[in-house]
Amino acid sequence: MPPLSSKRPESPQPVSGLDSLFTNAPENTLEVTRILFDAAPIGLAVFDDNCKLIDCNRFVLAMLGVEKEYFLSSFYELLPEYQPDGSRSLDKVTESMKQALGGEKLVMECAFCPPSGEFIPTETTFTRIYNNDKYIGLSYIYDLRTIKSLESDIVHLKSEREKIYYDALTGIYNRRFFDENLDRIIKTLSRSNGVLSLMMIDIDNFKDYNDTYGHSAGDVCLKTVAESLSRSITRADDFIARYGGDEFAVVLPNTDEDGARLLAEKMLESTRTCAIAHKKSSVAGIVAISIGATTGRVDTTHTATDYINRADELLYFSKHSGRNKSTFGPL
Repeated sequence: MPPLSSKRPESPQPVSGLDSLFTNAPENTLEVTRILFDAAPIGLAVFDDNCKLIDCNRFVLAMLGVEKEYFLSSFYELLPEYQPDGSRSLDKVTESMKQALGGEKLVMECAFCPPSGEFIPTETTFTRIYNNDKYIGLSYIYDLRTIKSLESDIVHLKSEREKIYYDALTGIYNRRFFDENLDRIIKTLSRSNGVLSLMMIDIDNFKDYNDTYGHSAGDVCLKTVAESLSRSITRADDFIARYGGDEFAVVLPNTDEDGARLLAEKMLESTRTCAIAHKKSSVAGIVAISIGATTGRVDTTHTATDYINRADELLYFSKHSGRNKSTFGPL
């Protein structure tokens, strides 16, 4: 098939089959119709009242990579035997043509499989127009390959975007997600003077654990503790993130100190229940955690650093007053 040209030909080439549909139209009207039909940026195909293809435009031919004669004479050979929905192509397309000629307008996905072997998904609309005392059928064929490709790209980009917010080892949110979302939450809560609780959590004697059992075992320990802590969080707005090393941060919007205390006890017990042996532990013979938590009503002067520093102070107190415990204090 010759390449498509952006230049208007000196004399428009007649479109086979189309002339007969406009036998009573003035020549200039027919010429314009031919040009518009052939230049349309969407596939157009015409079928008669016997469901026989009688014409198509260049878009269809370019999409399928065939000549017009082949398209008109071997249309059903351009379709796979079965459509993605399981229906036979011959039955589905023929029935759609008949329904369109009967007055229905149908929009459906229709796959083509031209000689190139490429699977081409399309959205095809079947409808009809009244001309010369009878109805003829029109098919508008939209190539979905670009849409499918964009959808795939969007899914991929979303997946890649999400990866930058997750810690590769533990599978929970990472420091980047924590920083960005804590700032956002503080700004939101400051408008209503809402309550925010923040916990900083540290695995007790984790360096000794690594020195005793090795870094591979340390990685397994981190993953187990992270999963345990994550299971303790049930509200959609709450989240836990790996802050760094063996330290975790828990953000609890609209949670007062009482609510934070209940969650802290749940996390302490959940970690103990994991029963990860730790013979160098200074507190329990198993892996345990220490928690520092602060609660405050957010105003426009508060920053993420205010909450983090205060929770860290309280975590330090927990670690230096026995470990395996939680310490609370106001912002």
